Amino acid sequence: MKIMYYILAVGLGLSLGTVNAQKLEIEKLTKEDYLSDLQLMKEIIETQHPDPFRFQSKQQWENNFAQTIKNIKNKPEYLEFLNNIPKISDGHLSVSTPDEFNIAYIKEKLSYFPIPLILLENRLFVNVKCEEVPFLSEIISINGRTTLNIITQMSRHIQGEGAIKTGIEDQISDDFVSSYSYYVEPYVKTFDIEYKEPLSQEHKKTTLNASDYYKIYYKSSQKASPINRAEINNFIDYQFYKKELTGKLTVNTFELSEQMAYQNFSDFFKRVNKESYKNVIIDLRNNKGGNPQIAAILYSFITKSNFENKFNFKAKTITLAHPEFVVGDNGARVSESEIRDYENFLYQRFNLKDGMYIGNERLKEGVTENFPADKDTFSGNVFIVTSGNTYSAAVYFAKLVQDNKRGTLVGKETGGNANNTFAGYFLNYKLPKTRAILRFSFTDLYFGENPPKINTGIIPEISLTTDQRINYLAKEKDPEINYILEKLIIKK
Repeated sequence: MKIMYYILAVGLGLSLGTVNAQKLEIEKLTKEDYLSDLQLMKEIIETQHPDPFRFQSKQQWENNFAQTIKNIKNKPEYLEFLNNIPKISDGHLSVSTPDEFNIAYIKEKLSYFPIPLILLENRLFVNVKCEEVPFLSEIISINGRTTLNIITQMSRHIQGEGAIKTGIEDQISDDFVSSYSYYVEPYVKTFDIEYKEPLSQEHKKTTLNASDYYKIYYKSSQKASPINRAEINNFIDYQFYKKELTGKLTVNTFELSEQMAYQNFSDFFKRVNKESYKNVIIDLRNNKGGNPQIAAILYSFITKSNFENKFNFKAKTITLAHPEFVVGDNGARVSESEIRDYENFLYQRFNLKDGMYIGNERLKEGVTENFPADKDTFSGNVFIVTSGNTYSAAVYFAKLVQDNKRGTLVGKETGGNANNTFAGYFLNYKLPKTRAILRFSFTDLYFGENPPKINTGIIPEISLTTDQRINYLAKEKDPEINYILEKLIIKK
């Protein structure tokens, strides 16, 4: 797919990152500054977002904003501002903070829970080998708050997609210590915890001192899960299990050039076929999306025949709201001429139909809808691994596999919706007072011709229980991969 890159990006942005800006004196921001930016953000989302009320009513949205305004009036602080941004259940929407927040809050003011934890089905487990509490101990409470209370409070602030819980769960697991500090207790110095050790029902108590930013950064680098850390450091990675006649392909993004993607996919499958492997595992657990066309290219290596590769985008408007606040990925303002050129680009590629702008043939230039199998296609057993961090084009790939019955899905429900998701064409808005950057897609990416709106992701045929995951982690084994190798694949 040929896409102009002015102010858009194909892919997802889910993390709380930092962006460059001119010097911002956070302590001088007033209540009126925060309320002004919140009102601007509200107007931008209502005007530009393709479907802000898909997962909640307009009245719920208004009620949430009324509560937000009340909270900010009572406590006009930057962290309070961030924590009171109303959710619209868009897993792709993010707010990035300026460097000044990173320095003033993240590095200096906030204190952190000293042990990384992993969240599994509303239960929290120690995710690092440390002296304070044994590895994989289950945390029962922190400072008198039960695990369920903590998870509920965190979840209120995290933008999951619709009612899908796995995306929120995996975000909490990815960085529990920061989430606890941001959303639960930002400034405490000690933590009274209740826990029970593995294989024990006895409840124990201890008190832990809070960590600073640098200590917890180091401790987080020692997390036991995810096991496959070496594989997720590359866009594409593959390894081979000769005893099991299995090749494992890890694809961490579909935001790739067609040339790079095809070369890597081809190299992997040529070797699998040459060495007569019987099984292929495709790991999408950390794939946040990208170009659906690249997902289709990957699927062409496992399909047994031509397949339908149909997806499209729709938008509520192709005129950019508040263009004076639109910035590029570097945080710099986009010029008026670039805005004008981009709106012209959209005008040529979207047609108005039934109140929405639908992508036309010019937008889909380069997309092969009747997609043939690759000449190096693999005909053996296929296993796809998904998680709450699987979004957008990665969901599309999993959907192709599931709809065409071309493999077994193992893992967690995808964080992204199974039929359509807010992705494709992203805009960045720098809010003038706080200089936070609001990022979201103004298009709705949907799979197929006109799929019904649903509230779930792709649900795997096989999902491991919490006990199964804990047992594998105790042996320092990757749960999903080793389950496939040990339970689903017959060794030679």
